[in-house]
Amino acid sequence: MVVLVLSLALAACSSGPSAPPIGESQTVCTEMFCIDVPQGWVVDVGERYVAANHDLDAANTFLTAGVINLEAIVVNAGGTWPVPTAQVARDFWILLENAGVGSFDRSRRVVGGAERSWGTHEDGTMWHLLHPTGGNSGIGIEMRAPNGSWEGHADFVFDSIEVLP
Repeated sequence: MVVLVLSLALAACSSGPSAPPIGESQTVCTEMFCIDVPQGWVVDVGERYVAANHDLDAANTFLTAGVINLEAIVVNAGGTWPVPTAQVARDFWILLENAGVGSFDRSRRVVGGAERSWGTHEDGTMWHLLHPTGGNSGIGIEMRAPNGSWEGHADFVFDSIEVLP
């Protein structure tokens, strides 16, 4: 029985296509920030957001980046503002868990004060970066993909964020 459960869990983790290598990229900007997106991602850019899907598996790959209200995340998760960035990131995952669509795994602080977190989403694996920009404002970048092989794409995008003056 244990072997069957483990086999099913491994199969679920490796579902969907593997991520292609990162080659060329394009820089996309909103009025608030810029990010680099690897080739193969079909991008839609608005004034305050970037949304994309990878053409290899458009139904199961999602990249979103946008301006977010950190205080609203905390309050909607049942907390009281202000809190450290790490708590805002955890509250983001609490909202997903309460909605029954995501599960938090771990997080770590990155250079510049951002918080990087890992978990799962009903679509597969999920990575999140929360980059505070001052006050209760921040940039949130979320990437979802069918399996962990896409983490390099998340790293590439997360490492490229540039907040504009």
